[in-house]
Amino acid sequence: MPGQPATSSDSFLAGQISVCQPADGYRIGTDAVMLAASINPAKKQARLLDMGAGVGAVALAVRQRLGFGHITAIEKDPFCAELLAKNIAQNDFTDSLRALAGDITQMPPMLGGSFDQVFANPPFHHASDKQPRSRRRSLAHNGEGEVSLSDWVASGLWALRDRGRITFIIRADRTDEVMAALRDGGAGEILLYPLWSYADSPAVRMIITARKGVKGAMALLPGLVLHRPSGALTPGAQKIMKGGGLVLTHPATRHL
Repeated sequence: MPGQPATSSDSFLAGQISVCQPADGYRIGTDAVMLAASINPAKKQARLLDMGAGVGAVALAVRQRLGFGHITAIEKDPFCAELLAKNIAQNDFTDSLRALAGDITQMPPMLGGSFDQVFANPPFHHASDKQPRSRRRSLAHNGEGEVSLSDWVASGLWALRDRGRITFIIRADRTDEVMAALRDGGAGEILLYPLWSYADSPAVRMIITARKGVKGAMALLPGLVLHRPSGALTPGAQKIMKGGGLVLTHPATRHL
């Protein structure tokens, strides 16, 4: 439409999901696919919430892999929220995936304490970091300084039922902030799953998950190396990028 940002038609998960996304700005990438792979609700009737859903990458990938559950995907940016609804329809998920335009810090009261699992790929750059030239990319990465990582955690815990699970993918050097916010919010059994670009490099991302209202120690899992020295994806990363799942299990509950 005239006046609207340019878009492109793309696919991911080896062509299983098709999307329309902004041609300039934040684009669907590895982070979204890795986060989606880690979402494994315990029951088929689970209600899931994707906070800051963008054009729907994580929610769509979760629904494609699981084949069950009902997902609410909330997105603040009006243009991305419009594309989110379009992408849900073109992938034939309108019966199980709902788009909601809104702010994650001002969700409808009826959503409080109603979800079995909440997940997000939140803005995670520091305000002092170099800003992207694209305003849309800046909004996706930084939230324009309006919402902190602790606000994302607090909103997710508010929407989550007791003993439900909350999961984020973040920049690895901000793990301590999210862990502190989870503990302040009464979440426990924190699991850390690091992602390394290469076997000999520091972790670049962290998948962090915890349960609301549950006491339990933190556990650091083995994690995943994404690239071989040549730059090609490792077999484990290839499997995820084609739609495979990651099972993140706390050692204390593994045999329960």
